[in-house]
Amino acid sequence: MKLHLPTINQFASLLVLNITNAIFQLLVIPILIHNTATEKLGGYFLALSFSVLASIFVNFGTSQTAVVEIRNATTETQRQTILAETLAIRFFPLLLAIVVSCILPFIANHGIYYILVLPMIVAEFINPQFYLIATYKVNRYTVLNLLLRLALLLIIFLLRTNDKIIEISLFIIGMMMLLLNVFYLQSTFLKKGTIQYFPTITRLQQLFKTNILVTGNGLTVHLQQSLFLFALPSFVTPLFLSAYGLIDKLISSFRMLVNAYSSAVMPHAAGTHHAGFAQWKKLKKQQNIILSAFCILAGAIMYLFPEQLLTILFLGKNNNTAFFNEAAHLVQLISPVPLLIALNVLNVAELILEKKFLAYFGAGIFILFISLLSIDALKLGLPASYAGYYPVLIEASCLLLYVFIVQKFRNEQ
Repeated sequence: MKLHLPTINQFASLLVLNITNAIFQLLVIPILIHNTATEKLGGYFLALSFSVLASIFVNFGTSQTAVVEIRNATTETQRQTILAETLAIRFFPLLLAIVVSCILPFIANHGIYYILVLPMIVAEFINPQFYLIATYKVNRYTVLNLLLRLALLLIIFLLRTNDKIIEISLFIIGMMMLLLNVFYLQSTFLKKGTIQYFPTITRLQQLFKTNILVTGNGLTVHLQQSLFLFALPSFVTPLFLSAYGLIDKLISSFRMLVNAYSSAVMPHAAGTHHAGFAQWKKLKKQQNIILSAFCILAGAIMYLFPEQLLTILFLGKNNNTAFFNEAAHLVQLISPVPLLIALNVLNVAELILEKKFLAYFGAGIFILFISLLSIDALKLGLPASYAGYYPVLIEASCLLLYVFIVQKFRNEQ
């Protein structure tokens, strides 16, 4: 098989990009833990989760659909049309996200945090990654992102004793993302003549209909975690909320790494899937063995050595014993989660390769329903301590459901 070097190079860049963002997220956490009040950390994690949810909504599925369209475009006019349509379809979700961000300070604790994440949301509006990926130009973006993340980490560390370190962190992280995306405006959305290709109302309606299902997929996946996190303040102490917020970020960082791995193998997976079911089944088995070995090891470390793991994450410091002990207990509870996430990656890939988008969306809705039932269980009197089992419950449900769906489609063929 002939190797396509631009594809290999690009997926290496995407892998570095995702790993950089995941590691940065993990390195900021101990700095904040050591230098801020525990009750503020819960608000920080809630604001970050909201920013991710809002960014998915603002993106409105364009990170998936626009990549395919630009790759299929044969002229510069077609590419400029896609750029203009992408910006147009993101505009109304952006306005709604801004309105919600401005309302939340009146109804949520630490409401200023939701104002400070606005730069992150605006940055998603002009996010050029879909275009750079489609045109094999993501390398420089990855390098610039790495340099800016390192600079950010240094700034946050130097300002760590500031009483407003959480507020500063939220704001400058968003401004960094915005600055990076603004740098690419001239070569993407602000290309000369692009504005003349903005869609009509009729065309915009068609675009919304096309992208709403993809957006639903992304939102339901994130809501499975964020809705439960948003509901927790009503049932748990600030200490437990902060510890759970830390665990939620650990899970999301691991998910980013698994998704980066998935992106790296997707071209080969697509070719193998096209070659035939037997070849695809063999590849899937091989990849699951590799992922299982890695994740079983990771889970064993989490279960057997949670204190040592957190000590490393906290850079050897432990300023709050109660918080540390609560977080260590939760680390043990979620130790099966890495394996559950990894084993489901290729099930999701198989649905995408088979273009079973409606089933994919339906699965997300069903898991979201389980999330809502879990919140109701807390309302009905389930001890709050059981909230620590939620990540295992939701990921196990995802794995079982996707296995069932994939097998159902296989039996129908």
